[in-house]
Amino acid sequence: MVCFSRVVVIACLFFSEAFALKIEINRGQVAPDPIAIVDFYGEGGEDSEVGNEMGDIIRSDLELSGLFLPIDPATFLETKQTLCEKGANIKNWHVLNARFLVYGKISGYDVDFVLLDVVTGDKMLSLKIEGSRRNLRKVAHIIADYIYERVTSEQGYFNTKVVYVETSFNKDPTKRKTRLVRVDQDGFNREELTDGSELVLTPRYSADAKNIAYISYSDREQDVLGKSAHVYIMNADSGRRYLMIEKDLMRLLIKKNHGNPVQMTYAPRFSPDGENAVLAIIIDGKSAIYKYNFATRRLTQLTEHSGIDTSPCFSDDGRKIVFTSNRQGREAIYVMDADGANTRRVSTGEGKYSQPIWSPRGDLIAFSKQVGRQFFIGVIKPDGSGERLITSGYLVEAPCWSSNGRYLTYSMEAAPGAGTCIAATDITGYHTRIIKTKADAAYPAWSPTVGANRR
Repeated sequence: MVCFSRVVVIACLFFSEAFALKIEINRGQVAPDPIAIVDFYGEGGEDSEVGNEMGDIIRSDLELSGLFLPIDPATFLETKQTLCEKGANIKNWHVLNARFLVYGKISGYDVDFVLLDVVTGDKMLSLKIEGSRRNLRKVAHIIADYIYERVTSEQGYFNTKVVYVETSFNKDPTKRKTRLVRVDQDGFNREELTDGSELVLTPRYSADAKNIAYISYSDREQDVLGKSAHVYIMNADSGRRYLMIEKDLMRLLIKKNHGNPVQMTYAPRFSPDGENAVLAIIIDGKSAIYKYNFATRRLTQLTEHSGIDTSPCFSDDGRKIVFTSNRQGREAIYVMDADGANTRRVSTGEGKYSQPIWSPRGDLIAFSKQVGRQFFIGVIKPDGSGERLITSGYLVEAPCWSSNGRYLTYSMEAAPGAGTCIAATDITGYHTRIIKTKADAAYPAWSPTVGANRR
């Protein structure tokens, strides 16, 4: 049995190397595989409607990945009932040039589905899942993840969340509200995480998706912090929050810096193991990188307050930290050891680099870049080689990786005053989509795979 919060395979999994099809998506364009996804069969009434909707969700997920091309269901030569009762006649799918076939059945709370290799006629997957009707979209995303993983040998990312900053419209800029909002990666199931009573910026997920670090401009802590912006940690489900750098520790930091106030704590990122976080702290108008340990409450300074060091991010193994600095004049990307040693510059191109983020695969660092009045999202190898600009626009910024390191979300403004939205693209920059949001949206953060425990 499988529940939607924890999915376990109870039927057959065929994971032989013969079926593992490697797909390279680091080229400029990838030819998607034709896939026939039949609406899931239900024995009338509600089951039938649910089955149709599940088919739509799975088709949308796989098509937006850029690796699959769903075939028009109107051309299918076999019905969903026939497939579930008698199995597939492969010849009927050969004539449609389908590479893969997906069909399934819904009965009560059970969902059975099959993935076929049309070329060989072999079953690549045969799974049975159990759940609740209110989690329809979740189970459809999980099925899409299984299909994606089985075909590409890459981790799926459809059963994930995106948290972002939403700005409500008001002609008076002083009355516009910002709040943290969380949605499924396709823009559905919207949840408001904050109430809009204060300015919030740059949310970041922890590796287990349980916590979100973000900046809040709040009057609540003026007794110690002054009226400024500081990093908070929020439990993603309960909404409870606390200051990352506690008041007592803040007082010690002020004392260490000869009474100079902490003007701002910002740009937080969690370590892969969740034990630490890195952030930037501004004192006396200069920004340095610090590491904070949650267990010991120890704050360690990693760079000097000699310029503007900001936007730190751990590598996938936690041994390195990437950040940006203007220490040599123009903002550039630097990498150092997790203890602050062995700092080296890795970006060498023209323009200003900002907001670097290390891929969870460890192979690339994504970044924002400005050259004159042009803005870009690009990727570079950790040693500084292989820089590629994958998207551009009037204003594109704040990239964030998907959990499998193959896709990026980012903020986009098409023209001055046009409003901001969130886009997602693969690392070729060829397959790009807009994530639907209710209002202006920016600073997206992609969660780790929510269904990572489903097996």
